[in-house]
Amino acid sequence: MRALLQKFAATPNPRIYACLDEHGICRAFRRSAQPPGPAGWHEVKEQRLAWLGAPLPKSAFTRH
Repeated sequence: MRALLQKFAATPNPRIYACLDEHGICRAFRRSAQPPGPAGWHEVKEQRLAWLGAPLPKSAFTRH
């Protein structure tokens, strides 16, 4: 019964966050259902490894 309930329980979809340093350079990505924590993490539409070590384009950020 527990397995059936877990199958149909609402699980939040993980979202993608990018960690930006004080200069706006992308330092890390993380998938999480909630924001990862302290300031510096911003939700983005997608994860591209080419963005690591570079500023993110304005089109990368999500709008709520």
